Amino acid sequence: MFQPRFVDVDDVLLHVEADGPEAGPAALFLHGWPDLWFTFEPQMTALADRGYRVLAPDQRGYGLSSKPAMVADYRMPELVKDIVLLIEREEVAPVHLVGHDWGGAVAWMVAIERPDLVRSLTIVNCPHPEVFAEALSRRPSQLMRSWYMVAFQIPGLAETILGARGGAVVAAMLKHGAGLTDSDVGRHRAVWRHPGAIQRPLFWYRAMFRSMLSSRRATGPRPDLSVRVPTQVIWGRRDGALGKHLAEPSAARCEESELHWLETRHWPHREEPRQVTELLEAWFARHADRA
Repeated sequence: MFQPRFVDVDDVLLHVEADGPEAGPAALFLHGWPDLWFTFEPQMTALADRGYRVLAPDQRGYGLSSKPAMVADYRMPELVKDIVLLIEREEVAPVHLVGHDWGGAVAWMVAIERPDLVRSLTIVNCPHPEVFAEALSRRPSQLMRSWYMVAFQIPGLAETILGARGGAVVAAMLKHGAGLTDSDVGRHRAVWRHPGAIQRPLFWYRAMFRSMLSSRRATGPRPDLSVRVPTQVIWGRRDGALGKHLAEPSAARCEESELHWLETRHWPHREEPRQVTELLEAWFARHADRA
């Protein structure tokens, strides 16, 4: 049974749910937009039953976690720091790290910057940061797919549209895009009533665009963003937001990687939960002894 807690990671409190034996090997799951901690719940439940210690936070700005008020509070270094401190303060390193969508973006950077904390990495439908930046600047087709990210930059507009009628637009996206049941959508709706629960996740997108503009003006050597931990990439071929052309170049940025294609859209772990669970179990077992 999942047990809630709040973990202090300096400037925010993260709501974290955990299950499985305290002494079991740890697996940490990071959700994307507009999800919450339970996006990987079927996989987490299965893994906990097999002896893993599974943990999943609502990331900053989401759910029951703290919601800082400034866009700058959602820059990638802040998001990475949250997860690094969570791993350290829960004393679960090294973890099998799993991330989807924005959670995948954070997972990429945690693995790049703190490989000592990561036993293995699993990315679900999220490109490597360099691959995505290149696609946005050089591939008009990807820019068209990412139109919503541009729309999210207009203060007030996105919040108003997404928050109208109890979050009807987001609820429809989760039901038809991710295959969520009415019950699952109800869990989301219960959280959207909290102040800032619709707006603050949009700050992730606004902070990203500001950082991209700053990086284009920057001079000097580019940071090394190669991935040195074993990485599997799981990708739904029919993702309407992130083209499948992003998958292979992302896997190529890793020293050791595998790419698994699923016949799904943007949420493979929701659309094919058993298949994703099997991939995670096999990957974790192969890298169980990596320290």
